[in-house]
Amino acid sequence: MRSLRFIALGFVLAASLTGCSGASTANPTQSGMPQSTIDPALIPGPAPADAKVVDPIIFDGGYGEYTFKVGDGPVWCTINDKDNFVLCEQNEATAAYTPIATPDSCNYSYGYQFRLRQDSFSGQPFVDLPCSGGAYADPTGVNKLNDHELIKIHNLTCWVDKITARCDNARGNYIALGPEAWALH
Repeated sequence: MRSLRFIALGFVLAASLTGCSGASTANPTQSGMPQSTIDPALIPGPAPADAKVVDPIIFDGGYGEYTFKVGDGPVWCTINDKDNFVLCEQNEATAAYTPIATPDSCNYSYGYQFRLRQDSFSGQPFVDLPCSGGAYADPTGVNKLNDHELIKIHNLTCWVDKITARCDNARGNYIALGPEAWALH
């Protein structure tokens, strides 16, 4: 009987979470997928010329990965030097934006990790939202990249605008992630 209550509770929880998906036809990703509307004023532009360049070595976690917290906010990013991508992420509970519609092919968390690649291999997109069963990196104890600071590793550049990160590749693609805003381009 107890297991039936847990199963019923699971169905109720799943139904309530799927009801939170945004049905807006606004398109902040410019990718053709309908998503929730984000105020463009919340999405940082490219790094300003006066952004302070920070030595990436202070974020080196080993194995070719550089992880940093985004200011005093809930977001953290990891630049993978070996595979030439950056992934920014946050816990679902800290996201204040309308949940991003989860594709039918994803049975895990969606819309809380944003990935930017420098190169596209085997038809992979330059920007995407991975379907994820957990965090890519652990932000515990990592250093902060503060407001108007910038880190650059090869052709990937990330900078912080208050508590939102924006990362760009040399091709002009970018991702942005903060508790109130996100963008893919």
